[in-house]
Amino acid sequence: MIKIRRLRVEIHTKLSILGFDESFDDQMNIICSDKNTSGKSSIISSIYYALGLEEIIGGRGYNVLSSAFKTKIESEEGELNVLESKVYLEVTNGTKDITILRAAKMKDRESNLMTIFHSKMDKINEINTLIEDMYVHSQNSATSRKGFFTFLESFLGMELPSVPGTDDREKKLYLQLIFSSMLIEQKRGWADLFSGMPHFGIREPKKRVIEYLLNMDTLTNEKLKHHLKIKENKIIEMWKQLYKETTETLREVNLNLRGVNENVEILHEPERSINIVYNSNGNLFSLDQFIKYKKFEYGNLIKLKPKNINNFQELKAELRNIEEDIINYETKLKDTRFVLNNENNSIDRLKHSLELIQTDIVNNQDAKKLRNLGSKEGFNSYKDICPTCNQPISDTLLVSQNKADVMSIDDNINHLKSQEKVFEHAIEQKRQIVKKLNKDISEIEKVVTNLYRLAKVTRNDIFAIDGTISESDIYKKIELTKIIERLEIIEVENIINNFKKLSDEWKLYLSDLEKLPKNKFTELDEKKLKSLRDHFVSNLKTFGYRSSSDIDKVMISRDSYMPTIENFDLKFDSSASDHIRRIWAFTIALAQTANELNGNHPGILIFDEPGQHSIVVEDMEAFFDCLRSIAVKNQVLVGITIKESDTRELIIKKIEEGSKGIIIKDRAFKKFE
Repeated sequence: MIKIRRLRVEIHTKLSILGFDESFDDQMNIICSDKNTSGKSSIISSIYYALGLEEIIGGRGYNVLSSAFKTKIESEEGELNVLESKVYLEVTNGTKDITILRAAKMKDRESNLMTIFHSKMDKINEINTLIEDMYVHSQNSATSRKGFFTFLESFLGMELPSVPGTDDREKKLYLQLIFSSMLIEQKRGWADLFSGMPHFGIREPKKRVIEYLLNMDTLTNEKLKHHLKIKENKIIEMWKQLYKETTETLREVNLNLRGVNENVEILHEPERSINIVYNSNGNLFSLDQFIKYKKFEYGNLIKLKPKNINNFQELKAELRNIEEDIINYETKLKDTRFVLNNENNSIDRLKHSLELIQTDIVNNQDAKKLRNLGSKEGFNSYKDICPTCNQPISDTLLVSQNKADVMSIDDNINHLKSQEKVFEHAIEQKRQIVKKLNKDISEIEKVVTNLYRLAKVTRNDIFAIDGTISESDIYKKIELTKIIERLEIIEVENIINNFKKLSDEWKLYLSDLEKLPKNKFTELDEKKLKSLRDHFVSNLKTFGYRSSSDIDKVMISRDSYMPTIENFDLKFDSSASDHIRRIWAFTIALAQTANELNGNHPGILIFDEPGQHSIVVEDMEAFFDCLRSIAVKNQVLVGITIKESDTRELIIKKIEEGSKGIIIKDRAFKKFE
């Protein structure tokens, strides 16, 4: 929740300081003036500006403010040049109070710099008050620790979700979008529902805002659908890749994969349904049968022969050499794997150090950004002070009278970026080493495999020397040995388990998909939409909506959540004044429904000049009475011109009935004493 406690505007001129300083009631507040040009809207705009929400008005930075903040201001002394201007805004979340300072025009301080005083406004100069500088409307201002919107979201207890963007990527539902539904600005705000909403590339932003404000399950469901779609595509791709790699590997040894195809499915008893077979003229053999058949072929080539004494000793010597080579290469393989493990560990350590450096870069860039905006906030690491223990840092172990200058922020960023490049280069070098080591291991493994194969053939030849063995038989033996070895390393169980794992993930995905509401909306969502509709229709009747003869036909669209009548947007069936009543009714209905059914509404409503198109005073009174009733749970600020006598009488009456009245008699910005 958020409540505006106090607003102070300071405008410095050569002769005096002009401004506005008022406290606000936690419930109903009416800012009124006889003239429409007295600065009433400037007061409301300065609230938006202090909260970083000026995009709702139609721009960024101080340009959205009136000339009184930037160039010239009318005063008792006449028209004066503005030298400096700034806004202080005290707000509370119900438990903590903060004061926000944002300059509009100030030398050496940019308008995107926000200073947060963790205190009420009257205590900002006390020595114990914590002060922080942050930035707004700059990259990472909604995600970085020093970003103002990151802070404000946390301060208000608003956990903003990520929602689908127009580019199908997830994007944050920004605060500016949320507040555009409840802060109705004088010029753009009355064009349509949420007409002040900025464009941030969010798909169906009005829907997402309403879902968030009402805390609808469908917001979670939409996000879940998005995640499930990503999961579906991932499983399908992994299944196809597994099927392709497996079939290509089996095809090299004339084997086929049966029981699965490239389309992902739920497998029932895959141990039985998935088979690796050899097809011989239509006759199918299992892998085990095929291996036995190949071994039988191999056995037919081996015949135990009497030893040839002359050749026997040479073969035994050759076998000894082969076995020694096997030992040497296996030792080399073990050592290489050890080196590979060390290199991988080294990469992990380098990555961790790189992450720390990159974090330091972001922190220093934030610090630079704040300094460039005019922040005077101290950063210990640039004051030769350790940020951990707050002790002075010396660049030598020896006592010295000479002190070296600490690097500037720019130097520090450049140094860190050079360190980043060093670590990135080191990681890349390590990766190349790992790549070479993996290649070496693969080559050594091939050598060891060939040596084992050669040792096996040599042993067989020792017992088969009679001088009658043909080269063709030797070749067949070697080839059969290769085939048998390749067949024996096929891990059928591993293949089945890989398909089973993806099948189980697919089953879980389908189960999660099945759990999504069939009718899109949960029972609670339907209740909330019904409540929104009922409050909206009731408000229309209360405010004197006359464009439709049967208001009870008004519904809330299940596609857009916008009010419709007989499947047409209600705005097309509304007169100019009823169009305003429609905005009143819907804006208030959102707060009423959120209050009633545990929504996420921040609890504030601002209406600047709600009496558009000469709405009759009776309907205006009904509007104010409705606002007064919801002000128990929501702070309400209304800015209104009371030059008409009946409007003036109404507003005075409402102030006398208990609303906080801020009456501007001539101009909003007065000379401070």
